Amino acid sequence: MLLNVQTAYSLLQSTLRLDQYVQQAKQYGYQQIGIADINSLIGVVEFYQAAKAQDLTPMIGMTMKTHGLIRQDREYKVLLYAKNYQGYQELIALSKKLSQENLGFHEPWSFLKEHTENLVLISTGSESELEELLLAGDYVSAEKVVRLWREIIGYENVYFGIAAYPYNPKDVALYTKFAQSHHLTMVANQKVNTLEAKDLFSLKVLEAIDQAETIELSLREMKGHHFLYPLDELRTMYQLAKIPDVMESTQQLINQLQFDIPLEQAFLPKFKVPDGYDADAYLKILVEDSMKEKGLFENQAYVDRAHYELSIISQMGFSDYFLIVWEIMDFCQKNNIRVGPGRGSAAGALVSYLLGITFVDPLQYDLLFERFLNPERYNMPDIDLDIPDNKRDLVLKHIEEHYGHSQVAQIGTLGTFGAKQAVRDTLRVLGASTQEMSQWSRSIPTEVNITLERAYTISAKLREIVQMNDQNRAIFQVALTLEGLPRHMSTHAAGVIIHDEPLEQIIPVMERSNQMMLSQLTMHHVEKVGLLKMDILGLRNLSLLDDILLNIKRTHGQTLDVYQFPMNDEATLALFKTADTNGVFQFESEGIKNVLRNLQPSEFEDIVAVNALFRPGPMQQIDEYIKRKKQQVPVEYLHPLLEPILKSTYGIIIYQEQVMQICQQLAGFTLGQADILRRAMGKKQANIMQREQAHFIKGAQERGIEADLAQKIYHYIEAFASYGFNRSHAVVYSTLAYQLAYLKAHYPLEFYQAILNQGRSNLNSFVDYIEEAKRRLGKILPVDINRSFRGVTIEEDALRIGFESIKGLRREMITHILDERKLEGNYQDLFSFLGRLPKKWQKQELIENLVRAGAFDSFGYNRATIFYNLPSFLQSIEYSGLNLNLFEAIEPKVDIQEEWTQAKIAKEEKDALGFTLAPHPLEQYQAQLEALDDLNNLYQMKIKRKIKTIIFVQDLRVIETKKGDEMAFVTADTGKNEVSLVVFPNVYIRRSRLIQPHAILYMEGTVDRSRRGEMQVIVNHLAPVDEYVAVDEKPKSMSKCFIRLTANIDLKEVVEFVKKLATENPGPCNIIFVTEDKRTWQLDDTYQIGFGQSVQKELENRLGKQNIAFR
Repeated sequence: MLLNVQTAYSLLQSTLRLDQYVQQAKQYGYQQIGIADINSLIGVVEFYQAAKAQDLTPMIGMTMKTHGLIRQDREYKVLLYAKNYQGYQELIALSKKLSQENLGFHEPWSFLKEHTENLVLISTGSESELEELLLAGDYVSAEKVVRLWREIIGYENVYFGIAAYPYNPKDVALYTKFAQSHHLTMVANQKVNTLEAKDLFSLKVLEAIDQAETIELSLREMKGHHFLYPLDELRTMYQLAKIPDVMESTQQLINQLQFDIPLEQAFLPKFKVPDGYDADAYLKILVEDSMKEKGLFENQAYVDRAHYELSIISQMGFSDYFLIVWEIMDFCQKNNIRVGPGRGSAAGALVSYLLGITFVDPLQYDLLFERFLNPERYNMPDIDLDIPDNKRDLVLKHIEEHYGHSQVAQIGTLGTFGAKQAVRDTLRVLGASTQEMSQWSRSIPTEVNITLERAYTISAKLREIVQMNDQNRAIFQVALTLEGLPRHMSTHAAGVIIHDEPLEQIIPVMERSNQMMLSQLTMHHVEKVGLLKMDILGLRNLSLLDDILLNIKRTHGQTLDVYQFPMNDEATLALFKTADTNGVFQFESEGIKNVLRNLQPSEFEDIVAVNALFRPGPMQQIDEYIKRKKQQVPVEYLHPLLEPILKSTYGIIIYQEQVMQICQQLAGFTLGQADILRRAMGKKQANIMQREQAHFIKGAQERGIEADLAQKIYHYIEAFASYGFNRSHAVVYSTLAYQLAYLKAHYPLEFYQAILNQGRSNLNSFVDYIEEAKRRLGKILPVDINRSFRGVTIEEDALRIGFESIKGLRREMITHILDERKLEGNYQDLFSFLGRLPKKWQKQELIENLVRAGAFDSFGYNRATIFYNLPSFLQSIEYSGLNLNLFEAIEPKVDIQEEWTQAKIAKEEKDALGFTLAPHPLEQYQAQLEALDDLNNLYQMKIKRKIKTIIFVQDLRVIETKKGDEMAFVTADTGKNEVSLVVFPNVYIRRSRLIQPHAILYMEGTVDRSRRGEMQVIVNHLAPVDEYVAVDEKPKSMSKCFIRLTANIDLKEVVEFVKKLATENPGPCNIIFVTEDKRTWQLDDTYQIGFGQSVQKELENRLGKQNIAFR
């Protein structure tokens, strides 16, 4: 009875979650249920499986939304249902057609007429062209629509759909009379696109999001009827509507719409092999030729392993699959497209290594083929490829050209409403202000994959907002309904489907302009159908590796083979030991760096182990692993047979392969059987684990191991199996990491050049690498108008910053600067440069950024002078009309300025570049800063944490509070980031003289969050930096200043002098005078003085060094 059903996969048109729909339909007494999403078949496989799991009969349809046949300026909907599998294929073809852009009015109808024989068409009630024409009294046009429908889809395949509610008797009579006079069978067609009546307002919000409209919250009381009714209630509604025979007719139609969608088949494409070969034979030839080329054909271990793997691959029917992957890799090799060392368990196959699919020898690293392909459990192979991210499109284009456009597709993925987006979009539709949206958003904690339910539990602020009034409660309820609903279809980052027949015969796909097709099914459901899926991932680190090697070739003339690097190179291991791993694949996080520092890797195997251990599960073994490696605790084995398997990991199970080897060596399992047990343990499949436990103990006893010990060993591996990591993957990804680390250790210039050029789009990471490169290389050369190029270049054992780092310089302007320089020679001076620059770029703000960046430093004038005189230079250029001779005649006089301070140079560079090459003012306090809190980590600090540090004041804004007191908002520059500080009146009044731009101050404060949700520091105390820090010492603290009064001084004059000095140099020290007879008296607390070097010097000069003491 459920035909006109649109689920949430009718994107932004329904709140009906598919799983809830199927479960509720079962409870409501339905036996057959349908799905008919709008122009889409995204949910059909999921729906089919869910219905079958509930013993319901699924019916597969689609709502076609397109232009009318009579009223072509409007869009209408019709339901199309498949009568059989061929009809399902016709729906797939139609949905593909409807995904095309710029379809003409009649194209969907023409396509339907030419390509469908197995569909039925049902009018959709109030959304159909037929009903609109009938209600308008245009019976002639209504008759024409029915006639055209029948011509398109077949006379007997057209049905009049009618809803039981909300029609009035006159409408029902009109529709019944028309249907009977035109021999149209009437069928029940109550629309469903929400689960319950309470969801109707949420649906209205969702539709408004789609249309970018606003609606009134008062509409939340709206009544509707497009929700799921119980079957008995629906029958009653149709009886009350007095629509003749509608339920019987509907049942007769439903009986025609039942068929199966084949799932879990192996749709493996065939590889086109040379004449005289089949896939098995050709694969064997390629493998044996590679063994001969690598000098392995005389090594019996490799020959035996290769032939064993080939036999399993052939037995399971996967030779074509390996050849398909080999062809893609062969294309990459021939077109100089670097591929990664491998990914996942495929690296355990020697055949993968010999075909050039992976680049790590599995025998050398004890990797297991059965972890990849288990002969005792049929499963589709999964070989994933890593490609440089800037060359992935070339590989995809080759695949499309090689197999044909209709035979390949990228895999679709669905973007869903997250917690914050659900709230934000709901508020936007309801007309909330930006401030309100920000307030709600800030109340939801920033936590990966947080749900609104969890946010409500842990956020007092969110609970306060929600409970504030009925309106907010309604908003929150709508957001809860929207959360998790699909919002849009996009492209999976890696997944590609390949077949040797058109995909639209098997799965729904979408056409895209000048791109590979996109599957409407997501990854899981593509695999469920049984199609060949490959992950082709664009990896930034491979692009980086490529760039480094190209830089090395340019500077040294060397072509390096990364697979020839010595795998236990001392300089490379030293880099891992010191955690100098920024830019090193998978070793960049602070967490893994801490592990490296504690572990002190001494060989490549340690790096592999860290890569495997630094995961949520096995992470708990890290401390024990380090203790055992450092011989702080003994390494013990439950049985001697465990030692050769676990020796390299100090008796700890780290890898899944170790679990398999234990089962093989101690209990006589085949590796295939061991893999089945490993999977069962990982997924906690109790029935398999119970069966295999008995198998394990029996096998162990047969090898002389007592039952109790066998039981203990079984539980030992059971405890680790769910955490174990794939060793094959750990080895290949650690290989890539090692290669990058080796290049960083031995070719730092080329490494930093590549990573800086790659990181220009991300300023934060770019600045981090600039700072690191400055420390490592000693210096970095600034932009130079005659020496710089687009990106960072190498110049005489140093790096030179390029023009693309300067803010505001467009690519076109940079191209002109470089082309003009190449054509006409270097720019001789600023006047020469300006004269050769087109008028459209003679803008003061553009040239100022060049000045700030140091681009004209080589012209003889300092930056302050050029900056000051720039307006007159530009004015003279304008007067001369770009006539250089005339310009020279009216060349303005240069007004020489004193160069900017170091702090000013740094600030101006940062304004122009986002970073500074000048020594940062805080660099002189680097040793002291290491003992204080690092403001660069502010965003990782907990609220209310107390901190102490040294700051450089970049800027400040002073305001008055409501009480008339002054306070300040300060921007502090850490050298990497800008940090917001709040100085309330209680501190500002006492320290206002200190808080000036470019001041360096000692600060104590409390970590806080601003109203906008941004991290900041509330300042509790400020003082001149030299009161706490001598440049070559660690921080120290003083609280008293003792001044001895000698007989020959003017007491009043001395006291006034000290008061004035304390006022100008406030600090933490109470001032205590000591008379010659040892009596003491203290100045009022209003006068507290700093103990910096300048203060001490003034006191000593005036009163004598022997009379001053700070304690």
